Amino acid sequence: MTTLHVAGRGIEIRTGTWAINVLGPLEARCGGRLVALPPRRRGLLALLALRAGSMVTADQLVDGLWGEDAPPTALRTLHAHIAKLGAALGEVGGERAIRRLDPGYALAADAVRVDRDWFEELATGGLRHSAAGRYAEAARSFARGLALWRGPALSGCPVHGWAVAEADYLEGLRLQAYEGLFAARLAAGLRDTTVGEVERLVAEHPLRERLWELLIVALQVNGRSGDAHRTYRRARRTLIDELGVEPGEGLRHVVAGVLRGVADPRPLLRLAPASGHPQSRRAS
Repeated sequence: MTTLHVAGRGIEIRTGTWAINVLGPLEARCGGRLVALPPRRRGLLALLALRAGSMVTADQLVDGLWGEDAPPTALRTLHAHIAKLGAALGEVGGERAIRRLDPGYALAADAVRVDRDWFEELATGGLRHSAAGRYAEAARSFARGLALWRGPALSGCPVHGWAVAEADYLEGLRLQAYEGLFAARLAAGLRDTTVGEVERLVAEHPLRERLWELLIVALQVNGRSGDAHRTYRRARRTLIDELGVEPGEGLRHVVAGVLRGVADPRPLLRLAPASGHPQSRRAS
């Protein structure tokens, strides 16, 4: 048994098992070995890793690799790439890492450990701790999950179709985990660095009202009520200018609390990372 320490958490992985990392540029590692793959095979491994343990049809793999520009020889080329990728990954426990399951292929679940699964486990743990009022533990769990990210999901992988939707889904989970982290920190009384970090995300996602809520509460609990009021006015102006809408109920509730001199971060834990998968993940 080999133990990998990921973001402060020991994860036991059977010797010879591949670690497939999709939360950033694709990586495939076995022990100390990093396998180098050409772009198309990187994309193919990413597609299989996104559904590790489940069959991905040949048609879905063609769609994920070429999209609407699939050449007439796409299926033949796919099978050739599968053979070369399978040779690169080899066998785990006497069985091939990539298995043929008509009408497609599957990455053997006992042969790989995918970082997106670690991330989702840690984010779920953060939600569980939050629901139980263990805010410091929740913050640690969210932080460990977010530390697995090395860049945009599937960056550097030439993928199309449903895989693009999957990458967008993962990016959405990442943003929701950040929101869970900041809310848990505030609820635990860990305020020192939250304002600057939320400000950065607000600048990147100015139409996301939950981030504005977190920023306003963070300012208020740090004794900056004037800045909290100004931030609400900035949020309202942004939403009206960009979307033509007034702030939603959550944001209005937050600023009403600020007006009363109250800033309770616990209601900001109400939203959870999505538990389901995009429609495109289900086999067609």
